[in-house]
Amino acid sequence: MARALTKSQEKALVAEFREITGANARDAERALKKYRWILNLAIDEHFNAGGGAPSTSNAGNTKKVGDIWEHFKDPSRNLITIDGFMNMCQELELDPESDIVLFCLASDLGSKSIGEFAKEPFVSGWAEIDPSIDSVAKMKAALPHLRKKLNTDAAYFKKVYMHTFDLSKAEGARVLALDTALSMWELFIPPAMAAKPSALSHVGTGESPSGSATKNPNLLGDSGFQLWLDFQKSRNKAVSKDTWSLFIDFVRTIDAEFKEYDESAAWPSTIDEFVEYARERR
Repeated sequence: MARALTKSQEKALVAEFREITGANARDAERALKKYRWILNLAIDEHFNAGGGAPSTSNAGNTKKVGDIWEHFKDPSRNLITIDGFMNMCQELELDPESDIVLFCLASDLGSKSIGEFAKEPFVSGWAEIDPSIDSVAKMKAALPHLRKKLNTDAAYFKKVYMHTFDLSKAEGARVLALDTALSMWELFIPPAMAAKPSALSHVGTGESPSGSATKNPNLLGDSGFQLWLDFQKSRNKAVSKDTWSLFIDFVRTIDAEFKEYDESAAWPSTIDEFVEYARERR
């Protein structure tokens, strides 16, 4: 007869299974359910079926990253909270008010609220960033790569950018406050447009705006981006997730004079209105 476990007990077993086997969350849960949440049986079956064991080095690194999480976590909660987050920023020499790499970490380490990190995604996230990471010093050394990746990798940019919407909106809200959206756009867009290759490189007609970064320059440019900010300020409304998301596709496909915009395509009405606004000012 299967043991009756709480959700938190199940999550703890999944985390332990993953730490030992290196499996992803879905495979870990499937194996544990198959063996009625008996950890040793599920692990034995995983390796007997050809699942590889992590190297001793990587397993040791996982333990060390877990210890780092323990160092920063709130002693009264099973979570890194804002105080621990501020301490982590200090040790990583990051400005919590302005360093965009923190949004990379929030996305990669599974943060669902600003300044909060659960253990399992924190540990597995650092392993995904670099399996050799086993210290705060190595975490710090990995940050320049994340900054560069954000500005030059289109898929990674979109992943972090979309996670930032969910992270930054008020709890329970479906839209992002305008002041917050403006700040985030100013933080994300100019560095990516200026990078070579650019995560916001221009894609031509018939090409996917979610395709890889190229050496093609972005055609919206600084002046076009400033028009977008001015338009949003004049409109003075919160930003929907649809507008937030599709603005990136728009940035990658629009030309400098806004002549190639397809009014019949499924753009949000906000972007339709912006194109009209921009054409009047070109």
